Amino acid sequence: MLLTASAPAQVRPHGGMLRFPDVSATQVVFVYADDLWLVPREGGLASPLASPPGLESLPRFSPDGKTIAFVGNYDGNRDLYTLPVDGGVPTRVTHHPSGETLADWTPDGKLLFFTNGLAGRDRQVQLFTVAPGGGLPEKLPVPYGAYGAVSPSGEWLAYTPHTIDSRTWKRYRGGMQTDIWLFHLKSHTARKVTEWEGTDTQPMWQRDKLYYLSDEGPSHRQNIWVYDPATAKRRQVTNYADFDVKWPAIGPGAKGEGEIVFQHGAELQLLDLATEKSRRVDVTIPGARPSLRAKAIDATKFIDGWSISPSGKRALVEARGDVWTAPAKNGSPRNLTRTSGAAERSPSWSPDGEWIAWFSDATGEYELYLLPADGRGENPGEPRRLTQDGHAFRADPSWSPDSKHITFCDKSGTRFLHTIATGETKTIAFRATKPGVYPFYCTNFCSAMHQEMQGYFLVKPRPGATVAAGGQ
Repeated sequence: MLLTASAPAQVRPHGGMLRFPDVSATQVVFVYADDLWLVPREGGLASPLASPPGLESLPRFSPDGKTIAFVGNYDGNRDLYTLPVDGGVPTRVTHHPSGETLADWTPDGKLLFFTNGLAGRDRQVQLFTVAPGGGLPEKLPVPYGAYGAVSPSGEWLAYTPHTIDSRTWKRYRGGMQTDIWLFHLKSHTARKVTEWEGTDTQPMWQRDKLYYLSDEGPSHRQNIWVYDPATAKRRQVTNYADFDVKWPAIGPGAKGEGEIVFQHGAELQLLDLATEKSRRVDVTIPGARPSLRAKAIDATKFIDGWSISPSGKRALVEARGDVWTAPAKNGSPRNLTRTSGAAERSPSWSPDGEWIAWFSDATGEYELYLLPADGRGENPGEPRRLTQDGHAFRADPSWSPDSKHITFCDKSGTRFLHTIATGETKTIAFRATKPGVYPFYCTNFCSAMHQEMQGYFLVKPRPGATVAAGGQ
């Protein structure tokens, strides 16, 4: 089975694909397609900078803007590297097998990073500094630390004791939430400067002001905030209410007043700290895109969703978003859907062997579709859409023995029954709301939570509770 994969060439990539940006007085560096790129801070045509075999992340300009430090993988491990802005041979800085995460440069030209390799436990990370030319890292005098920054005076370390910045959690209020601490590197005194119950992270210094990310505002979206250590007052700088601000990094700005580059939704934004106004940075990626070129792909390596024909002569599978049938012995595979930009899932063969049903998100929501097993019918190759009201992920289509009905469920815990002849879809079991009754789930979402017996679907009750049931 072969598929042809193709995609349009992107001249200006989605801003969410321009990851981990940083800004100097003249340029912006970012990660795109697992490579490092440079672009003028005004935007425009980007230039490739580094392309090691592995993933690069968190590039950071040195204080003089002449060198970029980043996390790379040239030698089979995630380590810190430095590279001149003008190009050249990357210098490997760290060599510990656990890998490191770059936080920033220090004012005296060292790399500030954190790692769990020496802490004793995987989830405990510690802060270190190391010379850009390599050497033995030096641990900072705080017990634990993740993303941090050293003040221009070299006296204060702003940091979070741990990090959840790479998690997918939003509006998090649990015990892993992060606050920002200030630690005096000479007197070894410390104080916590944020008290918000949510997330405060990614500290950055601009002169004597501390900028950071927080979702404390009324929209509870991550925005840029500023804290004044002299007055202990903080305030919100950006006021985005739609998307979170992601992966900010601070630079000197064209006039030395400071600016912060960050991802916001589909855009790369640059915030002027003097005016507190932001603008979009448009980036064009040049060159050939071999990974987007149409090519043949062996779909047998991506098979899922097995089903067998009633005769046992053919198998029904999903592979790379299409529905296929394949022979048990002799014959050729058949691609029944051949869609681009839609995912077909959970194919199911009717007991009489005449029909094949599956779910597709061609409309934007998962709906149930039907096609003759031989791909013919009134409109050959055109499936018939059976449902019209998808609002949640659907799965687990199961045929009745007479091939006249299909049951399926969605992630809300509701079981539906669709009648082929009439086109009617009705609810036959649903999430229980009465105390003492477990909610109903599909087998796909929770093991052994339901039974199918003689056409009845039973909700499993707690001891002493009543049973909620529905029939065909």
